[in-house]
Amino acid sequence: MITGQCRLILLAAACMIGLVPWRGFAQDDLRVFKSEAEQKAASLMLYNYLTDLARGHLDARQGEIASIKSAAGVKERQAVIRKRILGIIGTLPDRTALKAQITGRFEREDYSVENIIFQSRPDFYVTANLYLPSKGTKPYPAVLGTAGHTLEGKATGLYQNIWITLAKMGFVVLAFDPPGQGERLMYYVQDLGESLLKGAVIEHTMPGIQCLLTGSNVAGYFIWDGMRGIDYLLSRPEVDPKRIAVTGNSGGGMQTAYIAAVDNRVAAAVPSCYITSWRRLWETIGPQDAEQNMIPFVASRLDFADYVISFAPKPYLINAAIQDFFDILGTRETYAEARRIYELMGAGENLALFEWDDGHGYSLPRRQSCYTWLGKHFLGLDGPQKEPQLILEVERKLWATPTGQVSTSYNNAQTIGSLNAAFARKIMYALKRPGSVEDFESYRDDLLGKVRKQIRYERSNIPLNIQNRGFTHRAGMTVELITYDSEPGFTLPVLIFRPDSVQPDLPIVLYASDGSKASDAGGDIASLVAKGHVVLAPDMRGKGETARSIQARSDFAEWFSDDWQIAFMAFQVDKDLVGMQAADLVRAVDVIAALNGDRITQVVAVGKRSAGVPLLHAAALDNRISKVIIEEGLVSWRSVVEAKYHRLQLDNLVVGALRVYDLPALASTLAPRTLVLTNMADPMGHRLPPEEVAREYKLALDCYKALDRRGNILIGERQQGLDLAEAYAKALGH
Repeated sequence: MITGQCRLILLAAACMIGLVPWRGFAQDDLRVFKSEAEQKAASLMLYNYLTDLARGHLDARQGEIASIKSAAGVKERQAVIRKRILGIIGTLPDRTALKAQITGRFEREDYSVENIIFQSRPDFYVTANLYLPSKGTKPYPAVLGTAGHTLEGKATGLYQNIWITLAKMGFVVLAFDPPGQGERLMYYVQDLGESLLKGAVIEHTMPGIQCLLTGSNVAGYFIWDGMRGIDYLLSRPEVDPKRIAVTGNSGGGMQTAYIAAVDNRVAAAVPSCYITSWRRLWETIGPQDAEQNMIPFVASRLDFADYVISFAPKPYLINAAIQDFFDILGTRETYAEARRIYELMGAGENLALFEWDDGHGYSLPRRQSCYTWLGKHFLGLDGPQKEPQLILEVERKLWATPTGQVSTSYNNAQTIGSLNAAFARKIMYALKRPGSVEDFESYRDDLLGKVRKQIRYERSNIPLNIQNRGFTHRAGMTVELITYDSEPGFTLPVLIFRPDSVQPDLPIVLYASDGSKASDAGGDIASLVAKGHVVLAPDMRGKGETARSIQARSDFAEWFSDDWQIAFMAFQVDKDLVGMQAADLVRAVDVIAALNGDRITQVVAVGKRSAGVPLLHAAALDNRISKVIIEEGLVSWRSVVEAKYHRLQLDNLVVGALRVYDLPALASTLAPRTLVLTNMADPMGHRLPPEEVAREYKLALDCYKALDRRGNILIGERQQGLDLAEAYAKALGH
């Protein structure tokens, strides 16, 4: 079975046996929750749990806001808001040379346009257009123009209307491309002439997930780009430094709210089609893409109104669409809350809400409300301002780069992914390899303490409340359907596969499936039962019968998760699926113990694909699991951060984990117990050679060596045609 050093090559020893009789399971036979009401309740358990936590945080925040009774109290709250936001996104970088260049210029009636490129961070190129009035008195007021989620970015025709009109009114406008849009596509494929990811929100979330692993947030890159855009405006003699505004729609409305909240140089703000409330957002469309999820915003007792409150008493106009998917009731609630704060500052007239009965977008009525608001506060204009008939530019005319893409114009161009990878290498944990048994015990205890804290793990001691829900039979075995309580609010379904001829000397198998507990019933589970093992297969929360029945966006489901929003909901309330699911698996071991009179000597745990990460955590935290077999699991979080692309890794995240540990370090704490890693996968889900996995797991191998148990960690491949029971015969005690 073992060839080479610490490498397991699973050789074909027999054809599959004993599987055919079990292939005929009907889905309903293995469904624990039978009634429609129970099924609905099970599918909403996780959502309701997270929602209750969110409401608790938001209720606590409301108490904090209600306690503000004076202008001094407002200022205290503003300091809290900025501190919490900056704490969420991580420390902003040092200001470095912008190295700004004007790469093109053209004249139009009443204004001119300069195509600009600058570096918000070293080699992180920002493409922009500077609109300069031809009339009026210098220095001019200025507007930072933030683009919504369009691939054309700053050059989008809808937004050009705003930039040009403001320039004609007498504003300098700097309109820039956010990361992943316009000339800054981070996943642009030159041969295709487009981004492989085909959408701004996917362009944002791909690196956003990587940022979470380093304890940072992709929102910080958007905010810093905007702040450096203001730096550029201040470098221009045409700009009045005391009259700088920011406006944008949708994703641009988000950037507007963010930048205005943390940059005191902004003197007026007009976010459009973004401001709502977290309570309404949660209960309607749910959390959106990565940069719209500052983590954990809700658990930090922040809400949309805090963006506005932080800006008081300066002029703030909330532009809103009554038919928007950002709920208008949330917008009105936020406005009412912020209005009281502005009035405490004696500046009620500086906060306004403009609504128009249409859908999402910077439509003409909202654009004109923006012109009127900024014209009043910066130019002293009375009455409504209209948008003139305009001739818009073709996108190519507004290119700041030679090729229309940063990635193909500059060989040294960085992306958020590459910058975050470099950041990870600076902040990544450093662990001293133990050289003796005593060193290892101290090392393990210290690391596991950090792991418990990182995943917010608390051992549940509530009664298991094991309930029998029925039986189903197949030739050679009986399947018992039960439920158990993992923690308050979670009653989880379990299948117990019992062979007709149980081999009492064989270990019980805890089987954690990639999806549903029943997905491998006719395959690998059946092979274990045929050998005489009792197999317990639970649905961890969010899996199988406890998964929500939703229609996820196909692009997000393809790249990130079938229920990507539930992961972001967990992050928002300072939880993660990994930690919660690990707790479920520890409780499943409690079930095994309870059903065997606490007389269990060993449990072998098997984890498939996405179950591998929570199972590794559960095994590290519960030494009743004597042996662990992980198949096709993610090799490491570091690999996710280092990769350009990753697929279906959102559920595998522990926020900020790489500051403390990685999966190979976690694996090392299992020593000297048996650990088998086969067909381990890269961030795209592709199988890695055992030699590469062994290099990744050198720390774990060294720990096993320090305990003189190097043969107990096996890294290899399971060959096709070999069933699970035969592939892992030694680990399973055959």
